[in-house]
Amino acid sequence: MAHDHSHKDQRLGGRLIGGIAINVVIFVVQIVGGVVSGSLALITDALHNVTDVASLALSLVAFRVARRPADERYTFAYRRAEVLAAVVNATLLLVIALYVGYEAVLRIAHPEPVGGWIMMAAAAFGAIANGAAALLLHTGDSNLNRRSAMLHLVTDSVASVGVLVAGLAIQLTSLYIIDPIVSLLIAVWMFRESWRLVARAARILMQGVPEDMELEAVRDAVLAVDGVADLHDLRVWAISGDDVVLSAHLVLDRADIRDGTEVVSAVKAVLHDRFGVENATIETECVAGGCAGCAVS
Repeated sequence: MAHDHSHKDQRLGGRLIGGIAINVVIFVVQIVGGVVSGSLALITDALHNVTDVASLALSLVAFRVARRPADERYTFAYRRAEVLAAVVNATLLLVIALYVGYEAVLRIAHPEPVGGWIMMAAAAFGAIANGAAALLLHTGDSNLNRRSAMLHLVTDSVASVGVLVAGLAIQLTSLYIIDPIVSLLIAVWMFRESWRLVARAARILMQGVPEDMELEAVRDAVLAVDGVADLHDLRVWAISGDDVVLSAHLVLDRADIRDGTEVVSAVKAVLHDRFGVENATIETECVAGGCAGCAVS
């Protein structure tokens, strides 16, 4: 499993670099297209690609820092660097969404002429290129840093599709107000998705129970292990999006401490297989009047 994680990490680093290169090209194409066509939506999309480059670069730095091993100062290693990068990325998107919304409202009040064909061509290129970059980062794991970077790319791809549709509508109707209306809709969507990512990162930083895990389900699974009489002081939190940590006190119904060690091993196997807990610290005690010692694992 460790080898599998390492292999995925190596691929993620290369994919982040690929995403940066793609977005530099998109920015050049869209900023030129936006200036020539006069489209606020397209210029907004181009500026968003600048933040994509910055966010992907930040994600790459965080990815490399997070691979550093634990030391005497950071005993859980540097995995939370990825969570911090996700917060910065999502916060940047929130700021952009607010700015785009403000500019869109001004344009709605005073629509300006837009060149539909140029707008459509640049937007189509952006949608395809950003979609390809997002696919590069789609690995199916729960790495929050990767997800924040991918969110940037997916948001920009969706924004480009919106700009493309707006360009077609403008070309057919000459209603220039469509451009800022589409920009406003994109801004609202960007804000919603970014806020959700910030909330998830905050949950990790506050050491909350992972959102895809029910504490009661963990408790029931542990209590179902043969030899466990009770469970208390159960705490579950995440170091990063995919590193779950648990600590608990088990009350054993066996007097022999050697049996207790076997019970702890069985509990850890259940926690790993059913809930993905890689690091479990379990202290054992016995039913009143039971064993002659306790174990910590």
